[in-house]
Amino acid sequence: MKTDNPETQAKPAAIRMEGVVGSLGSESFKQATDEWSGIEPTGKNMGIVQLTLDKSVKTTVIGTVYGLDFEIEEDGYQVNVFFDYYNRRLKILDYDCSNYPGMLQRLAWLASANSFDKIFVKARAKDFQQFLSHGYMNEGVLRYYFNGEDAYVLSRFSSLKRASSSDLIRESEMIENIIYNSKPAPERKLPSDVKIVHADEKHIPQLVFIYRQVFETYPSPLTNPDYIKSVMKRNTHFVLALSNGEPIAAASADVNDKHSNAEMTDCATIRAAQGQGIMQFLLAELETMARKMNVKTAYSLARSLSPGMNKSFFRLKYEYSGRLINNCDIFGEFEDLNIWVKRL
Repeated sequence: MKTDNPETQAKPAAIRMEGVVGSLGSESFKQATDEWSGIEPTGKNMGIVQLTLDKSVKTTVIGTVYGLDFEIEEDGYQVNVFFDYYNRRLKILDYDCSNYPGMLQRLAWLASANSFDKIFVKARAKDFQQFLSHGYMNEGVLRYYFNGEDAYVLSRFSSLKRASSSDLIRESEMIENIIYNSKPAPERKLPSDVKIVHADEKHIPQLVFIYRQVFETYPSPLTNPDYIKSVMKRNTHFVLALSNGEPIAAASADVNDKHSNAEMTDCATIRAAQGQGIMQFLLAELETMARKMNVKTAYSLARSLSPGMNKSFFRLKYEYSGRLINNCDIFGEFEDLNIWVKRL
């Protein structure tokens, strides 16, 4: 946003990083930790994972497993589902259905057999009421998600604890405060020592450094360099902010070519660089990239109690359109996420 008064415009200033970041070979990099770098068990039972895929199909996976894609084909429906073990939920990735009772009963059984207490789906306008009529709750609308058409975000809960949020009123008040009371931000310029780059494989150590600094736990294995390398090959694009060559902030766009949308995600700024508005520059860069790829819609799921991230999306002209209750595990517990959407 612009202001006509030059005296109110924020002047770019260098970020003081001495003794905070250091080089990637320094002790600060070596000591940056995530939940898998400790010597004590985490209590999440991630060493040996047992999943039930069907009444007669079970599998045991050794090692750190976040989830498993599985495709089901039956008379009247085909559904691609993600067994999200880390977040204890079943995610419906895609579906083609004429037998909704059969599909939804099958999914409810799978969730129960794996002790998942949430099923999550993005449904189309033509059939979202089929999910409502089978006990799903509407948590929001992802506007323009399907090549410009709206997606209805619905969930099925099977425990009161997962379906309830003690922070709901506080989260709603924060959103209202942002929407009604936010003053136009002075036009910011990127700090003079900060450079934004499009990250590739050579930047993976810097990305890992940031994510290990910021997130003790995260709903995807973002602190694993092999994981970042793999998603880079699957249409996830990272941008990185460097202060005098040192990593201070990062974000990514997960592009869905089939539906012409991009999720703005993996947003993180190390503590020493927060409050400078750097994330807005990273998100704007990702939007520019998405437009060049003919992506129609950008959206994001922001932590519901993070005023900084929610305000950033509001100031970038995103529209608030719902809240996902106890959606995923961040910082060691399930958190609510706000839906923000923007037509590009």
